[in-house]
Formats: sequence, structure tokens, C-alpha cells
Amino acid sequence: MKKLILLFLLLAVQNSFAQSNNTSFKYGFVDQTGKEIVPCKYDGLETFINGFAVVQLNGKFGLVDKTGKEVVRCTNDKIINKQSWIIINNKNTKPHYLVKSSDVLLTKKYEETKTLSPEIIAVKKNEKWGFIDVVGDEINPKYEEISNFSDRFAVVKLNAKYGIVDQIGKEIIPPIYDRVQNFKEGVAIVESNGKYGVINEDGKMVIPVEYDMNFYFMNGVSIVKLGDKYGVLDNEGKEIAPVKYDFMVVNNDLIQMKLNNKYGLINKEGKEISPVKYDWIESFKDGIAAIKLNGKYGFINKEGEEIVEPKYDKADNFIDGMAAVRVIKN
Repeated sequence: MKKLILLFLLLAVQNSFAQSNNTSFKYGFVDQTGKEIVPCKYDGLETFINGFAVVQLNGKFGLVDKTGKEVVRCTNDKIINKQSWIIINNKNTKPHYLVKSSDVLLTKKYEETKTLSPEIIAVKKNEKWGFIDVVGDEINPKYEEISNFSDRFAVVKLNAKYGIVDQIGKEIIPPIYDRVQNFKEGVAIVESNGKYGVINEDGKMVIPVEYDMNFYFMNGVSIVKLGDKYGVLDNEGKEIAPVKYDFMVVNNDLIQMKLNNKYGLINKEGKEISPVKYDWIESFKDGIAAIKLNGKYGFINKEGEEIVEPKYDKADNFIDGMAAVRVIKN
């Protein structure tokens, strides 16, 4: 019987909301020195979460801080205490949110909140989004959308246009573009009227918005298209390969180009690996690619060396160190 009683008491203590129908019990909090911080006057209470605890009095709910101050009076139908914000619910009214910032409750009421990063909370007011920045200041809710922070930056939407802000609300890229890709490798790609450009983390336009193909930076370089010609730029706008080729594609860690129906290869520093002379170059497999020249097939390595001269009528890719080749029998 004693074990059953002990089990019942343990379950009661583990309940997240301590309360009792026995009106002779009142609840409060003491600190580690035994000092009563929150007086024993409440009908029920929850544990502290990030500096605040929900309390109940006469069937209504409020909020106390660690000094014992009742920061939200016990006049509410329901309060939900989260790690970074408080949700207050009352009958016949929409829920509203109070935001916590370093054990301080920001008493301004918001319509909605969401976490953008471990340190930053987005807040919604009058159908617009802002956020509480890393030092606890409010960035005025004015945006239609705010994305999650990636590293130190977030994409925002204003008047159906996009830009990028940092963790203290500074607009690194003003919201004037049709589309923005967040910073990666120190640069962000922007689009306007179907044209693409690149801006760095200082807000400087390093590649003007004039190219016809989205950039795909890999190891600091990207194939670009201007009109119907292709070239290669680095993420600072430096020309690695002139915009003069009929087509370009990444082939393993090299760049394959086409000019006047012939193919060649350059590396990402713009150095010619193979001259533009082949009828076709297959994808590299195990560091070797099949080539076609004057109707015959051979193989080159990544240094552009013809390890097998083009003399076969057909050639397959290398698998396990071997490649099948064919010749037409006379």
C-alpha cells in the first residue's frame, strides 16, 4: 500500500502543471537558498522555461518571472510557455505572442512567431514580418516573407520583390529583385527580368545583371550565358573563359566546350586541357573519357593526353580498368 501511495505522489510531482482541487493548497517557488521568490498564493503553476513560469489563480492564467514579478496578470484563459515565446489564448479573440529575449519578456504583442535560427525569432504584426535580432532589438515588421537564416543572412520579400538582410536587419541586398538565392561561397545570385547577376556579402555587384543563364558556382567558377554564347566567370566577375562558345557543360571537374561543332576541354583556371578539335567527348569515368575524331574513337585522360588514339569504330567507357572497343571487320 505504501508503494502505491509513493508511486501516486511521484506521478503527481512529474505532472508538468502542479495543481490541486484541495483549496487548502497554494503554490509558489523558492530559490536554492530557501528564499520564497514567488509567494505561495497560486492555485497551480508550471516549471520555469527560459526565465518564465505559467501560474494559475481562480481559474485564470498569468506569468511570473524569476524575481517573482507577475509580468502577465492572471486574467487569461490559457497560456502556453515555449522556449522563445509565450502564446496567450482568450475566448473569442485570436491568440497573440510575447517574445522572450535573454530572460526579458518583450511585452509588444505579435500575431505570430517562428524560429529563423537558434538566436533569431521572426514576429508578425499587421500581416507583416520582422524579427527580433541577435541583440534583442526588433526589426520593424514590414516584409511579406522572411526565410530561415542561412549562416548570417536571410532572404526577405517586400512588394513582391526579394532581397537579403543580415542578423541585425541591415539590407545587404535591397528587395528589388524578382528572385534571390541566399549567399553561398560569399556571393548571392539575383534575377531581374530574366537576367542574372551576382552580389557579394558587402553588397557590391560583382557581376552585372545581364546574363541569360542562372549561375552555378562550383569551386568559385560558373558557366554563364550571354545571348547564345557561353563562357566561364569566377565569383568575382573575372573572365576565366571568354563568352564565345556555342555550348559549355561541366565534365567531371573540367569544363567541356563546343565551338563550330567541335569539342575541347579547359580546367577551372581556364587552362586548355584539350584543344577544340574532337567530334565528341564522353563523360569521364575513372579519369578517362572516350573521344571521337573523324569518325573514329579513342581515349583521353584528364591531362588531355590521348592514351588511345582515335582508331576504333566504337568504344565503351572504362569499367574496372578495361574498356570494350570494336572495329568493323572487312
